[in-house]
Parts: sequence; C-alpha cells; structure tokens
Amino acid sequence: MTPRTKKHVMLFLTVIMFGLYACQNSTSSSGGDFDPESAGTDFDADKNSDGDLNEEELENSEFEHLDGDSDTDTIDNAEAEPELEPEALEEPQVIAFEITAESHCVQLDEGASPSEQQAAAEVQSLLSEILSTEIPLCGDEGAAERSKIVLGMGESARALGVDPEPTELGEQGYYIRTIPPHLVIAGTPGAGTMYGAHRFLEYTAGVRWYAPGVTKVPRLDRIEVPENDRIVKPAFSWRNAYYTWPGADDAFLAHQSDNSGGKDANDPYGLEYSFDGIAHTYFSFISPDEYFDEHPEYFSEIGGVRIREETQLCLTNPDVLDIVTEKMLERMEANPGARQHNFSQMDHYNNCQCEKCRAMNEKYKTEGGTQFWFVNEVAKRTSKSYPEKLIGTLAYMYTEEPPVGLEMHPNTAVWLCHMYPSCDSHPIATCPLNADYKRQAEAWSKISDHLYVWHYITNFTHYYMPFPNFDAMAADMRFYHNIGVEGIFLQGMGQSGGGGEWSLLRAYYGMHLLWNPARNPQAIRRDFLEGYYGPAADSLENYIQMLQSKVKDENIHMHLYTNPAQGYIDDEVMEQANKYFDEAETKVAEDPELLERVKVARMPLTYTRMFPYAGNDIEDGRIHWLSEIADWGEVQEFFERMEAHGFELVREAAGDRTSMEMLYMLISSEPVIYSIENPELKLDIVPTLGARVLRIIHKDSGQCISAWNVKRGLFYPFNGGLEDRIGGLVPYGWVEPGSIKNQTDTSFTTQQHTVNGFTQRREIVLDDTRPLFTVRTTVTNPSENPMECRLREHIEFELGDVASTRVAFTARSGKNIDHDMSNVIAGQRQGVHFYDQDAPAGEWSFSGSKGLKVIESFDEEQVDFTWIYSYPENLGEVESEIWVNAETLAPGESIIFERTIEIRETSGK
Repeated sequence: MTPRTKKHVMLFLTVIMFGLYACQNSTSSSGGDFDPESAGTDFDADKNSDGDLNEEELENSEFEHLDGDSDTDTIDNAEAEPELEPEALEEPQVIAFEITAESHCVQLDEGASPSEQQAAAEVQSLLSEILSTEIPLCGDEGAAERSKIVLGMGESARALGVDPEPTELGEQGYYIRTIPPHLVIAGTPGAGTMYGAHRFLEYTAGVRWYAPGVTKVPRLDRIEVPENDRIVKPAFSWRNAYYTWPGADDAFLAHQSDNSGGKDANDPYGLEYSFDGIAHTYFSFISPDEYFDEHPEYFSEIGGVRIREETQLCLTNPDVLDIVTEKMLERMEANPGARQHNFSQMDHYNNCQCEKCRAMNEKYKTEGGTQFWFVNEVAKRTSKSYPEKLIGTLAYMYTEEPPVGLEMHPNTAVWLCHMYPSCDSHPIATCPLNADYKRQAEAWSKISDHLYVWHYITNFTHYYMPFPNFDAMAADMRFYHNIGVEGIFLQGMGQSGGGGEWSLLRAYYGMHLLWNPARNPQAIRRDFLEGYYGPAADSLENYIQMLQSKVKDENIHMHLYTNPAQGYIDDEVMEQANKYFDEAETKVAEDPELLERVKVARMPLTYTRMFPYAGNDIEDGRIHWLSEIADWGEVQEFFERMEAHGFELVREAAGDRTSMEMLYMLISSEPVIYSIENPELKLDIVPTLGARVLRIIHKDSGQCISAWNVKRGLFYPFNGGLEDRIGGLVPYGWVEPGSIKNQTDTSFTTQQHTVNGFTQRREIVLDDTRPLFTVRTTVTNPSENPMECRLREHIEFELGDVASTRVAFTARSGKNIDHDMSNVIAGQRQGVHFYDQDAPAGEWSFSGSKGLKVIESFDEEQVDFTWIYSYPENLGEVESEIWVNAETLAPGESIIFERTIEIRETSGK
C-alpha cells in the first residue's frame, strides 16, 4: 500500500468511524451529539449566548422515603399548561394608538437594571431610526408633553396603574399594557423588561434580527400599537439553539431569546441559565484512572468481571454514593452561579450488571433505575444545603425508560433525548416511529418536576444534506409545551465556522418557536426568507415545501444520522430542486450579496450528489450507483465556497475538506465485486468496501442470507455482509479498503491496514462440496510498541422476517438457548449480550422465514462474549458479533481467529 493510499484510508475511516459509528452508539452528545469536555464548565462556554430562566422558586420541602427499599407512588404532575395565545404577527389587531415622530418619549426610572437600561437605549435608538427623527427620553428637554413608553416595574408604571406581582411574572415575564396614549412594558429586572422591549420592537415596530449584521429596520411615518393588557412569559424557561451564528454577539443572541450562559442579573443582556456540566459526567466524580486500581468495585461488573474500559459506575455501592455526594457539594460551593449540576452516565453502554444493580433495575423496570435512584439520593442530601440547586441527569440510551414506582426528587432535572431512530420528519405526537418516545416523554412529565429535552434538529453525519424537519419541529415544540417541559436544547450545527443546510434559517425558526410555539411556523419561515433572501423567497419557499410534502405524503422517516439514500431525495426531486434554485438565482442576479446567499443555500444539492442517494444494483461485476455522482469540478466549487465563508465541517466529526475529498474519491468509483463459489454457495467480496463479503448466496434456494444494499442503514454504502472489526466503542477494520493478496475459484485473501495501526489479513475458503466456508482472520501488530487488540467478528443477516428470526445454541453453562428476536428488538441499541457462562459453547445458529439456517462455529476458549442487535427493526436485518478475548500484542506478534459458517435448508420456510 502506497503512502498516499494509507493516508486515504486513515482520513476516510476517521470520517466514517467517528462521524457514523460513534454516533450510532451515542447521542450526538451526545452523536450527534454535543459532548462537553468537562463537567466543571458551562456547557456552551464556547458560544456567546444570552440567558435567563423562568423558574419558580423550588419548594424546600422534605422528600418522602427514597431509599430504594419500597415502592412509592408516582407523582401526578400538575396539569399541562394550555397552549399559548399567539403573539400574532399575522392576525388583525385592534389599534389602541399610534407612535409618531413627535408623539412619544421613552421612560426609564431611576434604579433600572442594566438590562433595562440597555433595552431602553435600543428602543430609543430603533424608534428614532424607524421614524427618521430623534425620539427622546422622557426626562430630556422638550419631552414633558409627550406620551410615554414606560419600561420596567417602577414608579412610572405604577402611576399608570401597572403594578404586577413579581410572582406572576416568574423570572423572565413582562406585563404589557396599553393605556392610550401610553404603553407600559413592566417586566422583571433580570430579563423580563428586556424581552418585552425586544418583542415590542419585533411584533409592533417591525424590527427583525435575521442574522448577525442582517437587521431589518423599517422606515415608517407612524407605528400602530395594538391593544394589550396581558402578562407574557416564554413557553420554555431555558432556550438554546446550538448553532453557530457567525459574527454573533451578546446583543444578537439576546434578541433571539437564547438564554444559555453564565451572565447574572447585572449584565446588560440579561440573566442567563448556567450549568455545571450537562452530560456524561460520572468520571468527573469517580474516574477509573483515579479509583479503579484500588477500588474496581466502584465500576461496572460485566459478565462477572469489573471492567475498566468503557465502564460506568456501580451505583448501588454505598461508597460511590458518599464520594459523589461529597464532591457534588464541593462543586455546588465552587460554582454558586450554576443552577444545575449534572450527574449522568458516560457516552456508551456497559451499565453495571452486579446482583444489586440488576435487582434495582428490575425493581424499577428500567436499566436506568440505579441512576434515577442514585440522583434522588444525592439530591435528597444536597438539597439540605442548597435547596435552590438542581441535579441534572440524562434519560438517554439505556436510561431513556422512566422508572416505575419511583418519583423524582424535586431537586432533580431529567434530560430526555430525542434519539435515533425517533423520526424528525413527522411530529412526535402522531408518528409511529415516535410512539415509544412520546410515551416516555409523557411518563417523564408525570414523575419529574423539571423535565428538559435534548432535541436534535440537524443531520450530524451530513450537515449539508437536505433535512426537511421544519413542520415536525413546530409540532414538537407545541407537544413539549403541552406536557410541561421546562427547557429545551435544540442541538444543531454548533461547530466553529457555521454553515450547513439552512443553518441560519433553522436556528432563527427554532428560537422563535421556543419563545412561543403557538406562532404560525410557516409565517416565521416566510418572514425570514423574505428578509434574508429578498426576491428569491418564493422559489426557496417552494423548494422547502416540496421536500416537506415529499416526506409527509410518502411517509418517509428521517433521523439525526440519515444518509442521502434515505428515500426522499430522488432524481425527480433533484431536477425540480435545481429549477427552484435556478429561479431564485435569476431573481437576485443583480444583487451580488443576495445571489451569494442563494448559492450558499444551494450547496446541499451538490453535497447530496457526492453520495449514491438512489442506492445501487450489481451489474457486470461492479456495484453500480443508481444516481449520478457529482463531478470533481462541482466538488471543488462546493469546498471553495465553504472556505470563502469560513465554513469548516460537513459532518460532526472529521468533516474537513481533505477527509471528504478522499471519501468522495472512493465513492465516486463503482466498486469491483470478486466472486468465489462452490456447488452450494457463492460469495461476493468487495475489497474497497472494507474487504467485506457483501453477499452470501445459497445457490440451491437462490436466497442471500446477508443484508446488502440497505440504503437506509447508517453507514450506507459501507454496510452489509460479513467483515471484521478491531476495537471497542469505536472499532476499525470494517471500512478501510483492502488489497487482494490471493484468489482462486474457491478462496480469497485480502489484507488491510487499519487506522488504529494493525495489519488485518482475512482468508476465506469454501469447502469443495458442502455449503460451508471458513474465515481465518490474522491480526498483526506491525509497530514497535505493544498494542491491545480486541477483534470483533461481525455479520449482518437477512434471513426473513426480523421478529421471527431465531437464535439457538447451548451455553457454556449447559443451558439451551432458543428464542426469536423479541428481546433483541426490545433491547434497542444495546440488543442482547451473552456473557460468561451464558455465551455459546463454540457454536450458535440463526434461522428465519427464508427457510435457511446459518451455523457459526468457533473456538469458545478464544471468545469473551457474543452480541446480537436489530436496531431499528425496520431495517430488516439482524446483526451478530463475536467478541474475541482482548490481547496485548507485542511488536510483530499476531492473533488468529477462525470460524466456519454453514448454511442449511430447513423445513420452516
């Protein structure tokens, strides 16, 4: 392999592995997910964001018996709030009076807070710009006879009869009242008056803050002020759209009502909501590096063994509770401004399976039972010293399911993640793929006083791929409000540099919905398109509506790791999309700035064509892509535009230009298929796609037992068939192109150099006559240093109906295992593991409705455990893995693992 090819492999695998595989096994935190490096800092410390929280004072009441020894009734949470009244931009309103150049002044009393002072300065400045004359402060010379625009809950508001109770406003609310010819916006000093001033400027005066440096200030001779007499509070107390707004400052983010950060009530842009960690924080309290050598009992027991790598904490260990409580109190003292302190699992599986942990999880009917019991116990202790502070924890992956018979302590906050494969193209409330998530969200809302949501709004493996989620987003924000969610993290493309599909529009749209989900979502979107793209708005709106209709009318589901072959992009859609963008460019051709904005919006069409979005077939010994791949010139233009705007990434991990060019170079060719066969079997091998055996065909029945061309799979086209993997959470070897070392009619040998430094050689030999073949994998350490090797043998089966596919074997304990995939499907991403004495004693089999049985045999002494998963079920495949014992290989040392695979016909077809 040449140095260039090795570089190709390394870059390519980095893209695939860290941009896809890690995402499958984590959240974009969370996988697409946002993952703070430290629990000791605000999670958005790299982002200028404003914030405040509309949180009522926590009741400092003693919590009832929560020692895990008795079942308690779940809390019947307060009734869901009614839907908000629209703060209508679109509906006719009764006009109370008008503001003209000579009619009003801006009133701010002494003692006003910094954010009220800043708000007053903005109102004065922007009204002056709108009306083309200087609008004075009410104390200025010549302003005595003018009517008043009063800001703040001061003497001036009270003189006009406006004196709301602070408890009515919460933390961020305001009372807006017209007392013709006066207007009063009396909000809380920390942030409420500021938000009221911003909404007045937006809803009444027509100001828009579309993007940093793109502000609309209309020129008017009068401003019509509608009748108002009501209290306004944001729908959600904490609001954050994790997007990069290139050039954004504190003022811009405050205008968007993004209130995540560490500012206090003395800041000109308002009080914010600060976190001490937000996810994956176990090891901030008890890390394996510090504790494992002396106290392995603090960590997960898996298969009877306490593990150090990819471990969690043993939460039923009383010492763990004491240590975490002590350190949590220290953190609370050291971070007085933080309102939430996080304690939640690391970003992988392997929750402790010791007897006590298993018993508690069984008691509460969720694998997260130990975590929720544990945070309750910590909160019960810490709330005595810090009654105002919350302990946040994740309902994510194996902790998604709410506990039964356990109510959450009032000083805990639960963060539920809208995770793969939940659907992003259809609403939570109505989509069958969201049914389980909806059930969980509603259940959590009943047992938690403080429910937060981590909702993903972009495609983390393809930032530039069209992602028609606008309609679903709007419906989902209404759903969350109606069940009483307190705060929402809309995780989008927050990486440095920005970019991605509709990144400015989606962030703007999301923040307006977080303030008030009762707003007309199409009007919000339309307003942005007109304000940011000018005359191109109609064409761009038609394009968006086309994609929205496609996923809705054809019931196409997408999620945060959807690949371009998901199904809603086809040749017809691409042809029409290009027509819409041609129209848009023509309409703004005379305006270079607007034209460039439209060209940036068009980038996803090129990006999608860099991938085989229509799937493939096999033709003339090659994998033939069914869609036209973009040419090199188009790819170069795409990346040159990225660089011109400072955009850096096309995916969450390893999405830089060089990596993606290498990926394109591999995909743009049509991979060659090499076949070997005997009288019973035919194997199709694709060296450039991870040297996988893509198709395993039983010739007599004509059936293929391996999944292939699974277009909706996360890793398409790098999925399907049989391959080897090296590593734990993020394995290698299943993507790197292989070179052909030897080939006969019945045998094939490939060799790969994995990114983690191994040489992997795979020899596949068919029996001369029987439906059987042997796979012999040799992994060698070619380096000068010892390296730990964890070999994983992987097959993606397609044996017919997934649910009725069966696995059968005799376990090491002598117990006979024979069951369908019901419990595997129920295990979701984690599936089912067979550890220790439950592992197969050298052989297991899989059979299904195709009428075929696959028997896999191996040396049980070499095997640590086996694993089966089928997630999501609608992909139609069952994936199995044999995890070989981990070994440390000295320089030049190898391990060899051999298995045989036999295919038999059954009578169950």
